[in-house]
Amino acid sequence: MSKHRLSSAPIPPAKRLHTLSSPSPSLLPFSFENSLSDEIVVLIFSHLSSVDLCQSQPTSKSWSRLASDNELWRDLFLKAFGRPRLRGSRGFVGRTDGKEVKSLPGRANTELVKDWKWMFRISTNWRNGRCAVEDVDVIPRVPSIHAGQTHILLAGPLTILASSRESSTPEIRLRTAACSNHTLAYTPAASQQPVRITALALDQSVPTSGHIRMACFISSGEFTVFSTNHTEPSKSHRILTYVPTRRSARVSPIMHAVYHHPLLMTLSEAFTLSIYDLSTGTAKLTQMLTSFTSFPPTSLVLSMPTPSTYKLILTYAIPVYPAHWSVGVTELIIAGLPTANSSTLPSSSSFLSPEVEPMTIISTRTARAVDIPQGWIDERKLAQMREQWSRKVARIADVHTDGKWVILAPEDSVQSSSSGHASSLYTPTSLQLYRLSLPSTSSVSSSGPKLMFVKTLTGQLGPISALSLSDGRCVSFGLNGSIWVWDMERGVGAEVAKPEEGGTFDNLDLTKRSVAFDERRIVTAVDSKIAVRRFDI
Repeated sequence: MSKHRLSSAPIPPAKRLHTLSSPSPSLLPFSFENSLSDEIVVLIFSHLSSVDLCQSQPTSKSWSRLASDNELWRDLFLKAFGRPRLRGSRGFVGRTDGKEVKSLPGRANTELVKDWKWMFRISTNWRNGRCAVEDVDVIPRVPSIHAGQTHILLAGPLTILASSRESSTPEIRLRTAACSNHTLAYTPAASQQPVRITALALDQSVPTSGHIRMACFISSGEFTVFSTNHTEPSKSHRILTYVPTRRSARVSPIMHAVYHHPLLMTLSEAFTLSIYDLSTGTAKLTQMLTSFTSFPPTSLVLSMPTPSTYKLILTYAIPVYPAHWSVGVTELIIAGLPTANSSTLPSSSSFLSPEVEPMTIISTRTARAVDIPQGWIDERKLAQMREQWSRKVARIADVHTDGKWVILAPEDSVQSSSSGHASSLYTPTSLQLYRLSLPSTSSVSSSGPKLMFVKTLTGQLGPISALSLSDGRCVSFGLNGSIWVWDMERGVGAEVAKPEEGGTFDNLDLTKRSVAFDERRIVTAVDSKIAVRRFDI
């Protein structure tokens, strides 16, 4: 048997002999910090909580560097908040401050997000209701007998504000992250009388060359589409203006609108839905629909599930016999413009036929929170119907949806509270949370749409004035100034602003409040008083 041969690689140098009599001057003094490698310290830090990790940073420069390791905070963020995203992001407008906080799908590449510690901090602030308040003086306060609602749009770092007060030339205020202001003056093309801005709609399609489109609607039924630069608002300009052939309740005033270029959909006060095609550079009315069983308040969400179809989710109030209200949801599928790869569409859009005209509705489905089954019913259906019947309300303050969740805010009547106040501004209120199920229509055996009650959200005091819902997060704005943030997935809420003490309905401004939010801030408006609450602190 042959002997094992040694490798031809050179033998490493012998280790230095350490003795007590001849210490090496190049060796550092022994300590716990330099006795462990960076990899071992990071491994130890991975077992700490976020609070302990922050408390370990002031220990030394080395620990401060290792405790800020991005992978440590990435693991903490995913454990605490689940999917790697910040809720509330809308549109595709990029940030100019280096924060990559756009909404990510569940299977997105998590390496694209750089600052996980910053994301953990802002998400924790949202969960705890911790923010910094800033009053913004953008819209001048003009004394008036009739107060007006302020419309709010958030487009990345740009804040768009417009008052609904009557004026011969209504103004749209643009405010950047650098606190610079710009004004867009709206000059009506066909009306010589004072008009007011009734709605704003932001284009949800991918912007080109840093410009975003915005549609502005006035009380005469006329609307204009602007091109706005979210970093340099002074470069904004008018693209097109549409003037209806005749003024009627079906086309004016427009109370809600959604925009995904080239599709624009409007909803009038008479509950008439109008569809416009803006692909040719002009507004072309393609279809109008009217409902006699749907009532305000309403909420619209427009998306593009396939390259050739649009989907509109419309939430509204429905009457319940004899004198109550509940919520209903309708899904509308709209045919888009033909594309080059229309033959390779997924099965969900296989119902499209060649004779369908672009920008027209091809299917609708409706779900109601209170739905009485037809014919004879058994005990199980009777129990479900009684449960639904118990959730009807006398009036509805607001309803909102993001396409997945539906939330209803009841409007309670004035009554004395147990705290001694002569109004119901401080009595507990509750929100009804529903889950919207819209199964695919490609399967013959698929069930119909359902609006399933989840739970009642309690904690906020006083009646609700306005809601805003996006990406599983809801912000409720009360008449007494209180603001709450609700997490739809967890079904819990946090108080952001406390109620104003001493208020009553006699000295309260009953103007319709407005609230909007994105992943970093909440913007509220009461007439001309604008407040910004930032969570990236």
